[in-house]
Amino acid sequence: MGVALASVVLINVLRRERPEFAVLLSLAAGAVLFLLILPQVAQAIRLIDELAALSRVHVVYIDVVLRIIGIAYLAEFAAQVSRDAGEGALAQKVELGGKVLILVLAVPIVGALVHLVLGVAL
Repeated sequence: MGVALASVVLINVLRRERPEFAVLLSLAAGAVLFLLILPQVAQAIRLIDELAALSRVHVVYIDVVLRIIGIAYLAEFAAQVSRDAGEGALAQKVELGGKVLILVLAVPIVGALVHLVLGVAL
């Protein structure tokens, strides 16, 4: 939180004097914050993998779900940076692109679920 608060203060000061640097600082602060939380993300992924192994869920499904989560976070981050830069229309396109990628990745899981339901129904 300290990094975020310090960044907000600096960004607001820079935004008045040099708005182009404020956007760059915002992007850099986001990258630093991401790097700071990366160990916790890795730990969560390891825990999910362990739980998947215990429940005998196929690794492919866990991999797809983790990719979907990653795309959602990255698309949100890119959209927020775009909004910070004053590019609201670009932010909306980034969000749409993220949603389309998520849909594409989700299709195999939906297909497997349909096969499972049809197999049980027969």
